Amino acid sequence: MPANARSFRRLRAFGKYSFFGILVPYSGYALYITLNSNKEITKRQQLYKNGNDVADSKDSLFAKYTPLKILGRYENPFEEYRIQTLYEFFFNRFVELFETNRGGIPKTSARMEELMPVHKPTWVVQGQIQEDRIVHSEILDRSGSDNRGKSELDGNESGSKDDKKTIPSPCKVMDVTWLGQSCTYIIYENRFKVLLDPLFSDFLINEKFGPQRITRLPCAIEDVPVPDMILVSHNHPDHLDEKSLRHFNSVKSSTTKRNININKNKNKAALRKPPLWVVPHGMGKYMDSFQISNYQELSWWESLKLTTERGHSYFVHCTPTMHWSGRNLIDTNESLWCSYLVATKSNTNLFYHAGDTGYVHDLFRIIKENYGRTQLGILPCGQYCPQWHQRPRHISPEEVLRIMKDMQCTQVLGVHWGTFLLSGEYFREPKEKLETLAQWKGLDPQNCYCPELGKTTRFEIKQEADQVR
Repeated sequence: MPANARSFRRLRAFGKYSFFGILVPYSGYALYITLNSNKEITKRQQLYKNGNDVADSKDSLFAKYTPLKILGRYENPFEEYRIQTLYEFFFNRFVELFETNRGGIPKTSARMEELMPVHKPTWVVQGQIQEDRIVHSEILDRSGSDNRGKSELDGNESGSKDDKKTIPSPCKVMDVTWLGQSCTYIIYENRFKVLLDPLFSDFLINEKFGPQRITRLPCAIEDVPVPDMILVSHNHPDHLDEKSLRHFNSVKSSTTKRNININKNKNKAALRKPPLWVVPHGMGKYMDSFQISNYQELSWWESLKLTTERGHSYFVHCTPTMHWSGRNLIDTNESLWCSYLVATKSNTNLFYHAGDTGYVHDLFRIIKENYGRTQLGILPCGQYCPQWHQRPRHISPEEVLRIMKDMQCTQVLGVHWGTFLLSGEYFREPKEKLETLAQWKGLDPQNCYCPELGKTTRFEIKQEADQVR
């Protein structure tokens, strides 16, 4: 038989095997997941509707949006969600091959610097960073979250609710620095340091093939004050890089030497303890692979109580989002994805970190009803084009404003843009669109905008005396 004929037969056999051995089973799997997800969503909606007819509907509220697992993997319990198949994924990658000047990236670095100014972070606007490490963390049962007015989540241990209303509400301060994508550094009252979705690499998947950063990092990871806590919304490479895992697991102090002088005798124990990582449920195995032991896994609606060496208490509430997880094709949805609401002992919600999410018509209102309104919403506003493809997993600037209204955020920062080319919109469009829409709605420009890279901004935080629910 001629060599060409044998090659053709092998190719045809490979195509036949691929179709029947891979594509058909995968299509069946995707259909099974879709049908069972829809069935469970319908069931939960009915329970939620019935629960609203009784005096205490908390159980039905949580049941509607508790984590959903099918065949051992997490799925989205939202009617707005549409599963993204491999066919859709590779179709969009194919279309991208024919896009010219994707993202509208300037041809010169000088022009990019004009469009995307990069500042050297100061971390705090005024004063010095203080030492106040986390010494204890514990996951609270749902009763602690459900009964904040009657449990240890209530910072007003003495006095009635009416007494609380008469207490004056002094302002605290919170310094926020955006470092690219969703990576944001927050310092509350110059002492409580939180890093969101750490990302300090110049690439996402592969150093040679990218995707590569389109804007430069405001600082090296070695110049970042070591946080007390690191919040990870999900395990996608643009929200967590291996460089951060290795670096922050090896650090020996809570701040860099250039930011604070540490009394070595007084803080000897703190010097040996790396930051506390807070990650979604299912990420423990991945954290263990980097020999990281100081972490807590949270599931939706769980709360974590933190106690510092100076006696301050903070709470991290894990809340649902509509997204997915996975660092490769094999581990898709093996771990959960989430958002976080960080609060003080006095029930003041400092900020809401959304991570990545699509818009769900009642989810963010439910979060607000359960935990109260939010001072600062840190919301993703990029990676939404084409919308037919991205909408189930990413919000647009219009939807950012909806969430701001649903959660009654006092202020909103738009992040998750201008760092990598991961979708089809012009790279500055998320910023321009969000700020324009906010202006059209009559919002103060200082209350809804996209920050500049590396620029540290101070926010005033009103205490919960003004927010009694």
